[in-house]
Amino acid sequence: MYMGNNPTALHSREWLVDALLSLMEEQNYSKITVKDICNKADLSRQTFYNFFECKDDIIRFCIHQCYAEMMKGLAEKIPVKLEAVTRKLTGTLYSNQRLMRLIVLHGLDYLLELELVSVIQVFAEQMSPSPKGELDSYATAFLSGAIAHMILYWFKAEKPASQEQLSELLYSILAGNYFQIQNDSPIINQ
Repeated sequence: MYMGNNPTALHSREWLVDALLSLMEEQNYSKITVKDICNKADLSRQTFYNFFECKDDIIRFCIHQCYAEMMKGLAEKIPVKLEAVTRKLTGTLYSNQRLMRLIVLHGLDYLLELELVSVIQVFAEQMSPSPKGELDSYATAFLSGAIAHMILYWFKAEKPASQEQLSELLYSILAGNYFQIQNDSPIINQ
């Protein structure tokens, strides 16, 4: 994948992204071809393959761009607090509604979840650089799955929670203040 900073190349990559998202608004994702994307962007297939191996890579790239946007905003808030993370996450998702809605509309949940695993893993390593042990991957899987499903539910909901409500809820859950099991709970006493 192209990693340079040539302005012409970066514009071409942006046109490919815009082309796919536009096509996704018009037709089923499974029916969109690389040729369709290139035609819409008015670029060659070779240009496409300079940046991406397949159309899924464009979605992955978009998700990573969201992550980069979030991390840039958090880098300005050192030390980073959990509340800032949840606010920045929901704010980034909200500002990228078009992408998130298209992911949901086309059943690309698996791409969001797969990319969130890597994003959360990188984030966890940055927040806590020393690994806690062999269970780190389980913690990452749990957290990424939960957050991915919360995001998907948010964008599927008929009456979605506000960005602020979702941020506060996520903060409350992650801080351990939302779910509380009482000792006299019928589930525990069975």
